[in-house]
Amino acid sequence: MRKIAYRSIPGKGRGVIATDAIAGGETVERSPVLPISMGTSEAPGLSDYAFAWGEDVPGFPVGQECAIGLGYLGLYNHARPSNVRLLRHYDESEMSIVALRDIQVGEELTIDYDIPLWFEPKG
Repeated sequence: MRKIAYRSIPGKGRGVIATDAIAGGETVERSPVLPISMGTSEAPGLSDYAFAWGEDVPGFPVGQECAIGLGYLGLYNHARPSNVRLLRHYDESEMSIVALRDIQVGEELTIDYDIPLWFEPKG
């Protein structure tokens, strides 16, 4: 992946940072996902990394309500407001990350998880 890398973020664990300037509206990453069931998504080791996937799409296959993102998808930390957003591409079984604004070198890329948080957010 160009322009991003994962690093240890103090107080947060792993996260994704910009290694080059990223323009607002730029697609930062597009990676495949592995669709899984809601029950599987709650398994130890997966529960913190599962994304909602197709649960609000009429006619979507049962047992694929969640997904595990490959690439760096599972490493973006939460922030509100965030500087990137997540887009789902159901037909290709992929998700992409798009910059909401210009992002500077060294800046952490963050997503608004848009769900009730199961942890206390850190700056």
